[in-house]
Parts: sequence; C-alpha cells; structure tokens
Amino acid sequence: PYSENYNFGFQYQLTKDTAIEAVYVGSLGRKLISTPDVNPPQPSVELAQLGNGFLNEDCARPLSGCINPTTDPNTSLQDLGLILTNKSTGLSDSHEFQLTVDKRFNHGLSFRAAYTFGKAIDLSSGFRARSGGYTDPFDPRLDRGLADFDVTHRVVISGSWELPIGRPFRNGNGFARRATEGWQVNVITSFQSGQPFTIFSDNDNSLQGNFLDRPNLIGKIRTMNARQVTSFSGAAANCSGASPDLVTGNISGNFYFDPTAFDCQFNNDLHLDPGSIASFGDLGRNTLRGPGINNWDISFLKKTKITESKSLEFRAEMFNAFNHAQFLNPDPFGFDSTFGQISQTRGPRLVQFALKFYY
Repeated sequence: PYSENYNFGFQYQLTKDTAIEAVYVGSLGRKLISTPDVNPPQPSVELAQLGNGFLNEDCARPLSGCINPTTDPNTSLQDLGLILTNKSTGLSDSHEFQLTVDKRFNHGLSFRAAYTFGKAIDLSSGFRARSGGYTDPFDPRLDRGLADFDVTHRVVISGSWELPIGRPFRNGNGFARRATEGWQVNVITSFQSGQPFTIFSDNDNSLQGNFLDRPNLIGKIRTMNARQVTSFSGAAANCSGASPDLVTGNISGNFYFDPTAFDCQFNNDLHLDPGSIASFGDLGRNTLRGPGINNWDISFLKKTKITESKSLEFRAEMFNAFNHAQFLNPDPFGFDSTFGQISQTRGPRLVQFALKFYY
C-alpha cells in the first residue's frame, strides 16, 4: 500500500493582525489492503438450481465423520466456506479546498473562520462479513462511491472576546471593579453537511451470504424533514419486498426518506426494488446523505485578581448550547420496522462549571 499527498496554497495579510489563507489538499491511496472472499458464491447459480438440503448449520468435524451441512453448493470450493485473503485492491481519493481567515488577538478580540469544501471517494471505508467490504469480490469497482466519512461542506467559526464592561470602573476600587473586569466569551460554531449512507434491501439475492445487497433504483430519492412526524399508509398487498409494517397498515415516525417506496411505487416519486435472484442491485454505494450538523459551544470566563500572586477563575461552559437535535443517519435496512426513520441523535446540551484558584 502507498499514498500520495499533495498540497499547495497561499497566504495574504489583510491587516496588521488579520490574514487569509487558501489551500488545496489532495490524497491518493493505492493498493490498499482489503480482505475479499476468494470462495464467494457464484451469482450465475440461481436458487432453483441448488435443490434442497442446504441447511447452513454448524457441524463438528465437517471434513470427516459426518455429512457437512454447511456445504454451500453454489461456491467454487463447496466443502469450504468463507476464505478471506489479504489483497492490495483498495483505493481512495480525497480532495479538499480550505479557506481560512485568522485574526490574532488584538484589542480584546480574536477569531478564526474556516471553510472546507471536499470530496472523499473509496471502494470501502471498512470491512463487512462476507466479502471483505465489497458487494462483488470479483468487481470491487461496483462499490466505488463516496467514503463513509465524506463531508462536502464544513464551516467552523471560533472567537474570543474580552467584554469591555469593566472599563467604566477601571480606575475605581472595591467590589464594582472586581465584579466587572476580567469577563471573556468564547464561541465555537460548527456547520457541516451530512455524511453519506447506503440503503440495503436486507435480502441475499446475490447469494453472497452477507445480506448486504442493495436494491434497484427507478426514479429519484425523496427526503423529508425528520424533525416532523410523518405518517404513511400501508403498501399494497402484492409488495412482497416492502417493510412488514407497511404491508398491513399505517406507520408514523421521524422519517428522513420515503419508506413506502421500498419495492412499491409511491406517488411516482421513488421505486426501490430488491432485485432478482443471482443479481446485484443497481443502487450505488453511499448515494444518500444524512442530516447535517448545526452546533454551538459557548463558554463564559471570569478572571478575578485577588493579590499580585493570587487569582480566581470561574468558567461556565455549554456544549450544544442551543440544544439542537443533531440527528444521526436513518435506519438503512429495508426489512426493519424502523426503515427510513431517525431514532438516534448526538449528545444533548451539556453544561459544566469550573472554579480554579491560582497561587
């Protein structure tokens, strides 16, 4: 395995304490380690050709003394199951443009604003059970798509401001001066587009044994506001691949995309079909993007000088200060009762206080 890294940029000083910087950063990974299955089932073999008797159960000495019920008759080596090998077939590409404005601390104020526009592409961002991360171990490029950690847009703004409320009492003595001087506000704000995810049909039409098949896609994918509870009527009775809850009745939840379209046409907007036996679905990897991030971290700091060598510092910190619901990606598995719904969020608002005595 090897990687090639590139970067170039320029800086320009706008004022005596403010500078702007623009940078391109690129990274190419080649011959990355992957663990594909070298004894995968053959997609050309259909279930009707397999006959009966494939039990897929464990057998204590499978090579002698008993009939091996774990034999998979549609693999090349039928007496052996999963055979993982290390191969240098992985690749990745990453390209980013970074723009930064930086103001050094001056007159009680400093800030930094950074914007990143980027794209990360790979064949697999991790490893899965049967095929070492690939839908088809014979053709890894079927999985070429956005990396799991890809983020298109990211903005981070941070700043520190020493509040001037103590200036009128600067020359005074006593309680008023000590109570108003030394206040500081710190803010870190993050805005980020969502990370990609893949819809799985939760079947094994490809006969790979990992139940990570992707469905076929006809039409467009319609997303919706997951902060609102949406209700859908049940799918038609002949929609054999639809979520079970949708076949028989109504369903409500915090949906991020339309779940009734799974294997059924819904408002002529989206059609996801589980595909036929011995085939791979045509829906690409990581074709949907989940909810983004809107987060504010704010802290208040009060420094009080007691004597020449002693001081007291009080700090109040709020993480996710406005308690925005930061949604995680929805359930992507087609046969789950929560398919298409968002049921998890990042952490809620967290407030903590600290008191430090310096001597």
